[in-house]
Amino acid sequence: MREQKFRGNVFVANLPKGFTDEDLAKAFDAYGIVVGAFLARDAATGTPKRHGLVNIAPERAAGEAVAALNGMEIGGRRIEARLADPEMALTIPSRLQPRSDASPRSTAPRGMSNGASGGAPGGPSYSAATRTPRPFVVERVSLPPRRA
Repeated sequence: MREQKFRGNVFVANLPKGFTDEDLAKAFDAYGIVVGAFLARDAATGTPKRHGLVNIAPERAAGEAVAALNGMEIGGRRIEARLADPEMALTIPSRLQPRSDASPRSTAPRGMSNGASGGAPGGPSYSAATRTPRPFVVERVSLPPRRA
């Protein structure tokens, strides 16, 4: 299975503890269309780190957002926002671990079903909107040179 990568055009650092992917997206929402916003996470624990990437469109909106948000205080911390290096990406590791047994089991979190009905009657529903984000690792990837 191929590793999934998230590339953004804005890198944000020094975010407050407890900041979420949704909070990050909301911070950039006024400047353009937020295509995606993800915090880096510790690969072992899934704990969010205090930096992430935002993919915002159109491209000029990224520059406007950086100019407005760089140095702004959020949650008692002065954030750093800058245009992301084109080689910067977040790796989104698979939550599924290889199993030694072949028995089929649900991959949904405990107490939730991944069935089409949305879960057990009276129980919490499980959808893409309520799913816990997967942990990521920030890394650099090599891209082929651009052609003129």
